[in-house]
Amino acid sequence: MSQQSDAATVGLGYYWFVLRRQWLVVLAGVVLGGLAALVLFAAYPPPVKATAVVNLRIISTDPFDTSKQASNLLDGTTETQIATSYTVALAAAKKMGSGVTPDEVRRNLEVDSTSGASIVHINYAAPTSEQARVGADAVAQSYLAYRTSRAQSKLDTILQGVEARRTTLGTQLTDANSRISGAEAGTLAANQATSDRDLVTIELNALLGQKGALEQVDTEGGEVISEAARNEVVAPSLVQWLLIGLLAGGVVGVVIAFLVNRFDHRMRNANEVRRATDAPVLADVNSVVASIPQDEATLEQLRTARERIFADLPHDAQVIAFVDDTPAELFFDIPVNLALVTAASGVPSTLILPNASPGLKRMLRTSLDLTDPIVKDDGEIHQSGLARQLTVSFPSGGAPALAPRRAGELHFVVIGRSASQSSALAALRLSDALVLIAVKHRTRADDAEQILDEASRLAITFLGTVLVPHDRIVRTQVEDPAVDGRAAPMADSVDVDTHTDADADSDSLLPAAKP
Repeated sequence: MSQQSDAATVGLGYYWFVLRRQWLVVLAGVVLGGLAALVLFAAYPPPVKATAVVNLRIISTDPFDTSKQASNLLDGTTETQIATSYTVALAAAKKMGSGVTPDEVRRNLEVDSTSGASIVHINYAAPTSEQARVGADAVAQSYLAYRTSRAQSKLDTILQGVEARRTTLGTQLTDANSRISGAEAGTLAANQATSDRDLVTIELNALLGQKGALEQVDTEGGEVISEAARNEVVAPSLVQWLLIGLLAGGVVGVVIAFLVNRFDHRMRNANEVRRATDAPVLADVNSVVASIPQDEATLEQLRTARERIFADLPHDAQVIAFVDDTPAELFFDIPVNLALVTAASGVPSTLILPNASPGLKRMLRTSLDLTDPIVKDDGEIHQSGLARQLTVSFPSGGAPALAPRRAGELHFVVIGRSASQSSALAALRLSDALVLIAVKHRTRADDAEQILDEASRLAITFLGTVLVPHDRIVRTQVEDPAVDGRAAPMADSVDVDTHTDADADSDSLLPAAKP
């Protein structure tokens, strides 16, 4: 029972997650539904309905006989079919005039007739109140006139049959009387003629009584007890129409939200990152300015991320791979600043940047106050003047070359979004742990899952994600700011907008983790 409850909770949680994630789609559906309702209300006003109430009369030779219940004499389905018939619609159309056709009358007509009840409601819809009232009254009158004419026609047919039989019986009576007068009393012929006369007389008397009863039948089909002209019309209000549009738009928006969510894998916030990676968010950076070093508030967030990394870092692990999904124009500011605050805390740190561009090297030389390079066959090595424990390595090959490790030393290997698949896999293979740098509204969950699958295959510990805004700009420092709490004077800077259409339209933002 608890498993079923947990499954239901997960299902509801997923629905709530999708609705929160795609709330703009749902809101757009609601707004568009409301606007569509307003446009339709203005362009095609909803019809006005008028109602005429009719009391049907039971046509009987004894209308006051209480043993005959209305439920046995009236059928709601039959009465509805009669009221909506073409014949009634044709008569009503003639009464209404103005070029109204029977088909139009039938389209706008609605009859409410309950089986066993003599009350029938004639509802007629039209663009205006006057037209609706005229239509309802015309249909009601035509309906009753049709019932009357049908009843009278049947009665006339019956009376004609009775009259024909009466004429035949009169002839037979005359013949019997003639035979009686011509026969000798007491003879068989006289007795037979007398018997025939008596039988004819009995039938004739009964027939005359039946004819008299039929002639007393009231064939009136009923009466209009409440004319539509005296009743209130029913017209949908603008508010009601708007509510219907909003509700319909909301339903459509929810459906579209789930469809869009199937194809929209971009992670928008920390909750979505945690859901996709099943790992903590080490830092949710709010600053839209990327600089090296960062402002004090962002540095404090990165110090917190550093401590979380230390807490979950496996024993004897010394190489951390940073898969950075930020644009190249941001100069890998998050991994660089993390290495900076780590070195500032007294931990010997080596920042490894494979395939670094000349612009990145120049920027880091200025921002990190790098010493002259020590050139080796496999690349360049610099020492930072900001943090004496920080070494920056620019390997010349695609894959980083790691120097012999000393106890307590950490290596930060940065894998950019433009890195080749082989370089990315080589860096992961040499690493002990992994940190993802994700961009809100840009990094895709399926790309992150590919990286995590590859890390899991290589038995690499995933430590978490650092999340940054999608609209960041880069600010390069030309003076030596302080690190780890020391005030940093801001020098002249240059802002570069890094949010480009190419970035937004990129299908795969992370280096492919699987061939």
